[in-house]
Amino acid sequence: MNRRKFVASSAAVAALGGDSLAVAQGTSAKRALMKLGCQSAPSNEKHFQYFARYGVRNVCGYPEIADGRLYATVEELKLLRDLGDRHKISIDCIAPPFLESSHVDQEKHPAIMLAQSPERDRDIEALQTLIRSCAAAGIPCIKYNMSILGVLRTGRSPGRGDATYSTWRLREAHPDPPLTRAGRGCRRRVGTNHVFPGTGDSGG
Repeated sequence: MNRRKFVASSAAVAALGGDSLAVAQGTSAKRALMKLGCQSAPSNEKHFQYFARYGVRNVCGYPEIADGRLYATVEELKLLRDLGDRHKISIDCIAPPFLESSHVDQEKHPAIMLAQSPERDRDIEALQTLIRSCAAAGIPCIKYNMSILGVLRTGRSPGRGDATYSTWRLREAHPDPPLTRAGRGCRRRVGTNHVFPGTGDSGG
């Protein structure tokens, strides 16, 4: 037996034992910094009761927006926050009713991704209004996705227990899918189309 290796391994075991003892006694253990969150919809009483039942305390919310608008008002966002407060759930971000993780051919409001004016400018103004509403309502973040193809998947795969996983495998994908209504593009064209006026930022 190599005595040097034996001493080193014994020291490591002793160190682990000391940490375990400290955790058991609760003397120097640190709280976990992770939070259990969810971004599933809808944001209503029944779904928030479901979150609270399983200890989900941080969520992405989906405000109820009237009149088909693309932005929520301050009042609508405060109603969403009040719903969260009743269930001790924090609304850490919200999702607008467009710029979703969807295929551009299925998107109801594709003007930003397709560079279609004047609809594109209208949609950008709606997003700007939403940003101001969130600031006034105390919601710190907006979740959006500037996507042409959406979230690509080829099916589901079995996971642990009876769980199944959403899956993407290139070898199972369609080898030559048809072009979307965005047509054939290039990196330069996509970047130019997605520069928002007055910001200088590209949404690629």
